[in-house]
Amino acid sequence: MDHLQASEREKPRLCLYDFCSLFLIPFLTLLMAFGFSWTDTNFSVIGNHGGRRLVFLLWGALTGNFFYLYTENLIELVGCEDRLARGLLFSSLLFFVTAVGIPYLPERFPGLARLHVNISFLSPVLLGVAQARFLYVLQKKSACFFWAQWMILCVLGVEAAILYFIIGIISSLLEILLILGICLYLWLLHQKLEKLRLLNSC
Repeated sequence: MDHLQASEREKPRLCLYDFCSLFLIPFLTLLMAFGFSWTDTNFSVIGNHGGRRLVFLLWGALTGNFFYLYTENLIELVGCEDRLARGLLFSSLLFFVTAVGIPYLPERFPGLARLHVNISFLSPVLLGVAQARFLYVLQKKSACFFWAQWMILCVLGVEAAILYFIIGIISSLLEILLILGICLYLWLLHQKLEKLRLLNSC
């Protein structure tokens, strides 16, 4: 009963996250890349040149916290107590926010630029592993296979590798596809968990 009441309290917040997932985060992400080539540059370059630093910091803080808080609320929705999933999720947030905060100016600060690149690479990897761990725990708990969610994670991983191989850099196109893909994944996961919750309460 307490778990169901807690789930009811999470509803307004999750509705807000749904709006962010389907509209706000994709819109702001596409807005960040507007006017720039999607294959010749990336968000690190865009956000550290041309007076977009503050916008980049705000976008990064909002996007990173959105991925973390939305997943955390889904974890609470199902009463998941897996420390590994939560630890990986928090590490992803920490790496993401740190990467956004480190200036990417390789001509002036090559050491910081290399650190920025390495942390920026690790953040989505940790997020993907956290989501995979969460899905694994959910499947064991619910005896239900989350095929659509697994498919999205796999497609995102494969397309990221292909785009990096073809373009040769972590491009804006790769970043946009990853962000939009994770937004879709989280929304679909929420819908699935809500259906399972309703079935279990009948």
